[in-house]
Order: sequence, then structure tokens, then C-alpha cells
Amino acid sequence: MNWLRRFMYGRYGNDQLSTFLFVLYVAIFVFEMIFKRTPAAPILMVVSYVIIFFYFFRCFSRNIYKRQAENRKFLAMWNPVKNYFKYLGRKWQERKGVNKLYRCPKCHQTIRVPKGRGKIAITCPKCRFEFIKKT
Repeated sequence: MNWLRRFMYGRYGNDQLSTFLFVLYVAIFVFEMIFKRTPAAPILMVVSYVIIFFYFFRCFSRNIYKRQAENRKFLAMWNPVKNYFKYLGRKWQERKGVNKLYRCPKCHQTIRVPKGRGKIAITCPKCRFEFIKKT
């Protein structure tokens, strides 16, 4: 195992973008197996090969600064998507609970208020903006 450690010394390795690329490769590979006898199979195969090549290129690259910049750009695009689905998940869990979730129109902070109180004035704890909603 020492040879692998020496080989990877100075190389970039794995990060969030690489993990995303690998998961994307596996998903496309599964679709390729499902649509094996269709005209889409060769296209899916080529796309999966390009993705896995890019994954290994990133992992074994010695240009660490460029790989970090790529990962930062990816996270700048990925985090809003992830946070949106996390918000939907919380909203889905709270749908039958005793609270209702609202977003502040000014700073978009998620605010939890009790259900069944009628129209109330809600004050955002983050920016102190006050808005009226029906619970």
C-alpha cells in the first residue's frame, strides 16, 4: 500500500466535484444497461466514458490550484440547488406538524411559525423585516 501512497503524493485526489462526476457516471451507466438495445446506448456509453475520464483526470492531476478552482465553481452552482431541496425536505416534513414554514421576502431566511393562528405579523429574526401571513 505504500506504493499507492507514494504515487498519489502531490496529486489532487477526490473532492465534491469528483464525487458528483462518479455518481453521474454510475447513473448514466445504469441507464445505458437499461437501454442496451436502443440507439441511445452508444451515445450514453460515450458520455459515460468522457465523464469517467474527466473523473480520473481530476483525481490524478498535479495541478491542484486549477482543480480547487473547478471545485469552487461547482460548489457555487451546486449549493443553491442542494439548499433548495433541503428546504423542500424540511417543508415536506413539517406539512402535517404544528408549525408552518415561511421564507422572509427580504433575506430568504426560513421562519417557523405556529399553525392555526389566523393572520399574524411575522418578524424575521435575521433581518428584522416584518410581513403578514395567514397561518
